[in-house]
Amino acid sequence: MAGIERFWGAAAVLAVGLAIALYALGVGSNPNELFAAVSVNYKEFTVSGLSCLSIDPRKVVFDRKEYWDDSMTTEVANRLSIKEVMINADYTACRWGLTASILSDGDSAVTFNGDAAQYLVSIAVCKRDPDGSMMASYCVNKNIYVFNRQVAARDLFTLALVGLARPQVDKWETFTGKRLQ
Repeated sequence: MAGIERFWGAAAVLAVGLAIALYALGVGSNPNELFAAVSVNYKEFTVSGLSCLSIDPRKVVFDRKEYWDDSMTTEVANRLSIKEVMINADYTACRWGLTASILSDGDSAVTFNGDAAQYLVSIAVCKRDPDGSMMASYCVNKNIYVFNRQVAARDLFTLALVGLARPQVDKWETFTGKRLQ
């Protein structure tokens, strides 16, 4: 009898170990779900009240390189509920601008359930000066820490837009998003 008990005990330990390994690899969880934490750096207003937004493609950066896809203007308009999203608009056309910087080396100091953030997206909407530069003193600026591995730049940018648009009660909050199809 003792041999059978040891066999089933070892089998149970093996099954639990396999389940933990599969969970760690993301097998069995929803592969389209992205998990993130958002932190408010600075907030003078909410983006929900803006009627326009100008984007300088040189100010959207992924791993220290310029990254922009013109089709993302629709994503910005939809996620932030802004009617007019323009590329390099003149100050007289729109007094608001967007910047985003995505780093794939994450931040090991930010953890959730023992997992370190894999990506950091710093995103801001600021009032612009007449010369088009951003007024750092009048912005909504948030950091979005993404815990998933191997996330496309476009998905990271979209997740950052969701985090930017979120009304926050606390300085730190967690949220989920979906990968784009």
